[in-house]
Amino acid sequence: MAKFVPARGLEEALAQMVAPAVHRIARQVEIEAKRLAPPVKRWVTVGDDQVRPTHVSAQGQAVPGNLRFAINSMDWDRRHRGVGEKTYMRAPKDQSSRAIANIRNCRCTTHSDPDGIAKNINTGPPVVAGKKVTVTVSARGHLVVEAEVGTVYPGNLVADGAHFMSRSAAIVAARR
Repeated sequence: MAKFVPARGLEEALAQMVAPAVHRIARQVEIEAKRLAPPVKRWVTVGDDQVRPTHVSAQGQAVPGNLRFAINSMDWDRRHRGVGEKTYMRAPKDQSSRAIANIRNCRCTTHSDPDGIAKNINTGPPVVAGKKVTVTVSARGHLVVEAEVGTVYPGNLVADGAHFMSRSAAIVAARR
């Protein structure tokens, strides 16, 4: 049986040659991740003097669309409903939060930015180190890791992960 021994520097030269192709594949992963990334939602009050203080302090809070807002709990909800210092809501008036006082007669809304996470997904340049080519696709921003993998809030409230990064890589890999 014969053994192939590459000429000196051949593997390094091949790595330089395939680097642009690896970068193109990574850019495809970036495009898919941007398509699959959840929006970012922002808590919006009506802005008048009747907005409860817990919601005033939540004004402008932004979280990925699959996660929950963390709102200061009302005393009544803490004493009678067993909620902790924070009430975790998917949106204003969210009954799954177990709060009553914090949702009753709420007039708040949310504003959604569909590109909230997507605009922070980027592909770096190819890095060739010897015979190895690496390209990084990254998503940066507040709660991006939790948006990807999900999280569990106090009271066993679950936010499922969107898995937008891992799904995008799987989609691109399936095309090959």
